[in-house]
Amino acid sequence: MNHTQASPLLDFLSCESLDLNLFRGQSQDFKTGQVFGGQVLGQAIKAAYKTIDSERFIHSAHAYFLTRGDVNAPIIYEIDRSLDGGSFSSRRVVAIQHGRQIFHLSASFQKAEKGLDHYQKLVPPKDELKAALNSDSPAEQHFQSEYFDVHYIPRDKVTQEDSIQFWMKTKHPLPDDIACHHSVLAYISDMGLLLSALVPHELDQLTRQESKERLVMASLDHAIWFHRDFRVDDWLFYECRAQSTGNGRGLAFGRIYDETGCLVASTSQEGLLRLRR
Repeated sequence: MNHTQASPLLDFLSCESLDLNLFRGQSQDFKTGQVFGGQVLGQAIKAAYKTIDSERFIHSAHAYFLTRGDVNAPIIYEIDRSLDGGSFSSRRVVAIQHGRQIFHLSASFQKAEKGLDHYQKLVPPKDELKAALNSDSPAEQHFQSEYFDVHYIPRDKVTQEDSIQFWMKTKHPLPDDIACHHSVLAYISDMGLLLSALVPHELDQLTRQESKERLVMASLDHAIWFHRDFRVDDWLFYECRAQSTGNGRGLAFGRIYDETGCLVASTSQEGLLRLRR
């Protein structure tokens, strides 16, 4: 694979430096009426990386979505350099539009270390991916189809109850810089999690218009842990599984694997989940 080709996704996620610890990212309208949460998450991590020593890499990020973003305005990212210790660095990122906070994130970075290694291995359903790739019909349309190839596992073939499972990769090659892959995976990690909270109620098959008419949904908080090296321009398998719904909220956990079944990242998200009256 040619990893030197320019990626429009990386251009979109890039942040312009305005001043020390101050960056600006552009927004994009995906016809959802608000800024896509993964965009803010990915850009915030990309901005934080610009303040980090090149030998340290993100291992976890925890974010809160405070209010919906304006797709017609850029986003300002303000970085607080909370800690630069012997092994770890901590950053707090605040995203601002029109003078008010719309999002904040805490992220931790670590020097690479050798140590104990264990994970819950999964055998991803590769047959479904091969069938989709060999099909004469076009791939399923996705609102992020400009940037990603996404192939969903049919509802009757998922390997875990109350889950949404899909294969994904970027349409364009990415450079070897692991920070790029981290920010892109953070972007992807917002896909499917909250939707999986609808699966136990058999509401995940609604069209976008039906969802707007029947549901009020919005991300409240999001977490991602990076476990091992990976490439987002190679196929990854994402399993999003509902954990709990109640009190107008839904909680889901996610696990991301490479093609060999190696666990490369874990995610969680809680979101607003209300029925319209």
